[in-house]
Amino acid sequence: MDKSTAGGLGGGWALVALAIILGGVGFGPYIDIPSVVIVLGGTIAVTAGQFEASDLKRVTPAMKVALNEVKFEPLPELVEKITFYATEIKKHGVMHIEQKVLEESNPFFKEAFQLLVDGTKAETLQPLLETKLEYMSKRHETMIGLFGNVGGTAGAMGMIGTLVGLVAMLANLSDPAAVGPAMAVALLTTMYGALIGTLFAGIIESKLAQKHKKEVDTCEVIIKGATMIAAEESIGNIKMQLNSILVDIEE
Repeated sequence: MDKSTAGGLGGGWALVALAIILGGVGFGPYIDIPSVVIVLGGTIAVTAGQFEASDLKRVTPAMKVALNEVKFEPLPELVEKITFYATEIKKHGVMHIEQKVLEESNPFFKEAFQLLVDGTKAETLQPLLETKLEYMSKRHETMIGLFGNVGGTAGAMGMIGTLVGLVAMLANLSDPAAVGPAMAVALLTTMYGALIGTLFAGIIESKLAQKHKKEVDTCEVIIKGATMIAAEESIGNIKMQLNSILVDIEE
């Protein structure tokens, strides 16, 4: 479990619950089925209509990525590892690293260096890896955009619910008993939309974007390192250029 994600989600909802409890009226007045139908049902329906079925199937895996800790190798350590591989290849030949490459846990690193073992030239290696990174980025950005869309749609459905409640209230001003339920729909839909958009979709979207950036940075270092090794660059040049990438990333 990603502690910061869990803390943000749990802490945000807990504070809302605490505010309701301190309000002294309990949770009853804050539960309204028509409001739930409008906001939650409307958000799901609109999102389903805006995205392909193949994208919707990836919602649960994307949430798992956001909620669980994803281990990224620190970039300075990655540079050292690439430099080590480059040194081993210079000394003993590319086949010397084959078994060690198979033991790597990072799929992108493993594929890049397996291409090196297979004798792939730099002019072929770089576009292959960049294409793989491009398609990975597109998949990630689709999921980030989906949760961003959920946040915006939930807020919009909250406003629609507010209008529905206001119309119902204004149409029944002569009946005091009908004003309360209509006002509840008007207010609670806005509340539900804000909660879903901020304390759920917004957190998931932000966390996915951060993890995506870390993965892209890692992949770019791997591509640069593998390409330079394939081009038989000197060890010093490889390390210097990779370290210069780190400076750009950290800035």
